[in-house]
Amino acid sequence: MRSLLSLLILSLASTCIAVSSSSESFKLASYSPGDAVPISCLNRTLESGEHVTDEHGILQYIPFLTCAETGRPLELKYLSEDPLNCTVKAISDDVFHLWEFYIHNDSPLACRVPARPQSGDRQITGDVGVEAGEWIPFVISLTGKLDLTHLHISTTINVILHTGVFSQDSAELLYPGTIDSATAYSISPNIDSTRIIIGDDLPLRFKIRWYTGTELPLSDSAVNDWGKNRCYGEHVTLSTFMYCILTAICTSIACTAWFLGFEFPKRLRRVRIGSVAGSGYALSSNGGGGGGGGGGGKGGYATTPNGSAGGGGGWYTKKD
Repeated sequence: MRSLLSLLILSLASTCIAVSSSSESFKLASYSPGDAVPISCLNRTLESGEHVTDEHGILQYIPFLTCAETGRPLELKYLSEDPLNCTVKAISDDVFHLWEFYIHNDSPLACRVPARPQSGDRQITGDVGVEAGEWIPFVISLTGKLDLTHLHISTTINVILHTGVFSQDSAELLYPGTIDSATAYSISPNIDSTRIIIGDDLPLRFKIRWYTGTELPLSDSAVNDWGKNRCYGEHVTLSTFMYCILTAICTSIACTAWFLGFEFPKRLRRVRIGSVAGSGYALSSNGGGGGGGGGGGKGGYATTPNGSAGGGGGWYTKKD
């Protein structure tokens, strides 16, 4: 009896330890920088592009197309913003027709990524279409043009992902090492598009950005003045203010140099020449026009060179 009781206690203890270890592994399950983030997409039919479900009515997800660069289905690297290239070699007829649905937006390229490493997934049960695991929707919006025999696809794709959530009460980051949301879209369809026919290689180029929290930061580009009130204020108070100060200093230096080096010496030479050579005339108060003493005419002033006395009265100097 004691042996049975001891066995029962040991089994209960082992069960509790297993449950606690599994809960701890779930709590600690999080991405580290550089960890692989797999991408899986909805499986669709070739006839209509409708999604495929299994016998339980759950949507079927299949791995993304295999990349020639790695030999594996497309994967992202957690927190890595390095450009990612994925070349799909010799696309088949089935893949070509599926991409026709994606380009025409009849059926979106609806994918998903795990919010945390799959080893830490929590079992979720519920309505049809919900399966085990924590998954984040990852819809890739493709842009292109359909023709009768070929496709034009914008193969450069921007990818934006948000990680974690900040607490409302504090600046603490909740759920670190997890993915909160994700999206992707084609860019420059009129400039950078690739013509594809059956059997061609499909080169996909991904530009990836990761943001912490749910807020999308304001743009700090000088081109996007429409959306950067904060940056615009910084520009006015710093760059413009310093530019005005430097302009005033340079202007003052230039004006001072011009006056001391050109205008002031020029005026100084004029004053010296006028004081040495003289430039006035003597005004004589004689009556008559001659330089002699008397005369019978009316009294007046006769101009004589400065320094030569007229015959009779004093003289005054008149400058030009």
